Formats: sequence, C-alpha cells, structure tokens
Amino acid sequence: MIQQSDYGGTAGSDQVRMRPGRRRVSPGRGAIAQVILFLSIWGTIVPLCAILAGWGSIAETLERSDALGPDGKLSPDVDLAQLNTLLMSATGATLIVAAATALGTALSVWIMQRFFQGPSLLDLGLRRRPGWLPDTVIGLVLGPVMFLAILVVLLATGWASTGPGTIEAGTLLSAFVIYVLVAFSEEVFARGWVLQVLERGRGKVWAAVGSAVVFSILHAANPGFSVTALLGLFLAGLLFAQAYFVTRQLWLPIALHLSWNFSEGPLFGFPVSGMAAEGLLTVVPTGPEVVTGGPFGPEAGLVVIVGIAIASGALYWLGRRRADRAPAAVSEERETVGV
Repeated sequence: MIQQSDYGGTAGSDQVRMRPGRRRVSPGRGAIAQVILFLSIWGTIVPLCAILAGWGSIAETLERSDALGPDGKLSPDVDLAQLNTLLMSATGATLIVAAATALGTALSVWIMQRFFQGPSLLDLGLRRRPGWLPDTVIGLVLGPVMFLAILVVLLATGWASTGPGTIEAGTLLSAFVIYVLVAFSEEVFARGWVLQVLERGRGKVWAAVGSAVVFSILHAANPGFSVTALLGLFLAGLLFAQAYFVTRQLWLPIALHLSWNFSEGPLFGFPVSGMAAEGLLTVVPTGPEVVTGGPFGPEAGLVVIVGIAIASGALYWLGRRRADRAPAAVSEERETVGV
C-alpha cells in the first residue's frame, strides 16, 4: 500500500530519507521548537550569504551615490527607506543578493536535514509529480488577474491615476529572475519548512496561521511598513498556504508568489512591499492610504482584499474540481485492473 509520508510525499521515492541509527523526532512533539531552530539557522545563514555575495556590488553602488560621506561612512542624512530604494535600484546588486538568499535558504534546509532530521528540499514539495506544470501555469496567471482587478477598482473609484511606464526590456527580465529567486526563498522558508512542520505537530490551522504570521513579520523592516501592511501580508500568507494545501506541492505557491510580485511591480507599476518599482505602467495612488496602500503598495491597503478574494476563489474552485475528479480516477483505475 502507498502511504502518505510525513511531509506530503509518498512512501518510496518521496519519503524523507533517514540516516541509519538516527532517531526521528516525533511529529507531534516539538514542532514550535523545530521552527524556532530553523528560524535561527535561516536568520543567520541567509544574511551572511547575502552580505558575502553582494558586498562588492553594494559597496560600489554606495560609492557612486551620495549615500557615503567624505569619511567613507554612511551619511546620517540617509534613512533606511532611502538606503533600501538605492539598493533596489541597483539591479546587479539586487540580483546577486537574491541569488545568495536562495542559496542560503537551500543551505538552511540541508542543515536541518543533515543534523536535525528535517525534510530534504525535494521532500518539501519540489518533486515534479503529475500536475506540477499546470499548477505553475495557474500560479503565473493569477497574479496579473489579481492586480488588474485591483487597478480597475482604484481607477473606477478615482483613487489612482496611471501613465506610461519607464521600465526597459533588460530590467524587466532581470526583475523576473529576481522575483523567481525571492519566491523560491520565501516559499521554501514559509510554506515549505515552517508550515509543514507546524502542520505535522499542531494541525492545519496552526500551520496556516503560524506560517502567515512569520511571513508577514519577515517584511517588518521594509520601508513604510504599517499595521495595514501587516494585515495585507498576513492575508497573502494565508493565500499562499491555501495554494499549498490545494496541491500539496510548492509549485503553485511559488508561481503565485512570483506572479504577485512581478505583476505588482514590473507589470503594473505599483510599489512592491515598500520598494518603489519601475513598470510597464506608472500608478500614482490618490485615494486614502488605508485603501490604496500608498507608497508601500496595495499589500498595505484594503484594496488588496479584492485581489486575494479572486485568487482564493480560484484556488477553492481548483481544489473542489480536483477532489471531485479523484473518485472518478480511482474508479477508472479499478475498472482497468479488473477490481
């Protein structure tokens, strides 16, 4: 009989591989402690990888700007928001840091697997099982649909104006690669490790809420972060959790996360989590910030609920459709083997 593995896989090729003589920690015990341990490792390795890999590019960017004073130190007139904007505008530095962050995330998962009996990267939901490609396509489509709906609402209410964007083709491609790396890192971290360990130990509700809380707090240092931004990112975290639960793989949440960021910034020209972004359009919010999200982007505004509701409804429909098809597939298989 094929049995469900501890991390959403199946016995055999998808089962978490254990080293001989090493005892697995009981799934029902210590889930929170395991998450805290992983957060500690991830929170140490990822910044270290990002600094080591991006230091040269970051230093060069700062030297070419007015951010450094005559003494070579960071000018006191430059605040965190300006520094973030400056570094985000340096595509090369951002790409290097994003790649290092993805590498650091993978390394953190490997450390947990090697020394603390955690799942491997593939066991978290990155095996190419049947349906992984359609899941990816669905995730890529949902992002533009969400932010088109958000833009339509803002324009219909007179709370935003638009103009032509200034992004170039090379910058657009670089932004796509950066957001692929960001989506991989954050989904492996939040929906791969945190959510799945919490689900094994505490159940589905704890897993969804806990991973969404961690995900939203992860962005607390972003410029313009506010209570409404915390709420919007928490709801986004729940949406990504729903994407995982529908498929039990990471392909859909990674693709949805990618298309969320890429659509929000490079396509429609909104700020992305407090970071100003060039896009094919330029969007200037004119309505109340609590609705539009202001300089943080729609994630900090109530308008984001429109996009999340559309995506969540689509995921609910997808889950019901697959649930309805499952018994039919089983019946066909039984008829084929003559049961």
